[in-house]
Parts: sequence; structure tokens; C-alpha cells
Amino acid sequence: MLVTIAEIILLEEADGGMKRDGRSGMSPSFVVEDDLIMCEILADDNDQIFQRGKEYLVTIHLPYGEIYSEIIVTNYKFKLNYGGRTVGKGRVISIVG
Repeated sequence: MLVTIAEIILLEEADGGMKRDGRSGMSPSFVVEDDLIMCEILADDNDQIFQRGKEYLVTIHLPYGEIYSEIIVTNYKFKLNYGGRTVGKGRVISIVG
């Protein structure tokens, strides 16, 4: 498992994002090149809800992320995906494990 600290922002519905805000524990797909990896996004502070359009510092667990450890590095920019559409984007701040 690869664990990262990242900054994320969920897109507004008008920009193709979700119809409601996200939550700590949500599991979108993490886009690496053309592959999708299941991930879990956890709040790093007391925020349990991620409002669309606002930036958050989070922990992301990537169960099969170690396969991509040469690609997913500090400052790696990624997209978050649900059902074939991009609902968020982010940047890796650090690799924890």
C-alpha cells in the first residue's frame, strides 16, 4: 500500500463534479497515467466533509499504489474519478509509506 499526503479540490457540479460534497472515507479512483487505482481519502483534521471548490489537505491510501511508486512522487498531479468522469484533482505533498 502506498500512503500519501495530498492537497485535493473537488470540482463544482457545474464543472462536472459531484452533485454533493465529499466525505472523509470516500473512495474515488485515483488516475495514474491511463490507469485507475481505487483509493481512500481521509481528512487530516476535523473536517469530515469536503466542500466542492475548497482545497483540503488529506491522507490518501492507495492499496495497489506501490506498483506506481516511481510515478507517484512528491508534486505528482492527479485526478479523482467517479463513474468515468473527473470529480476532483490534486497534488501529492509527500509520500508517507
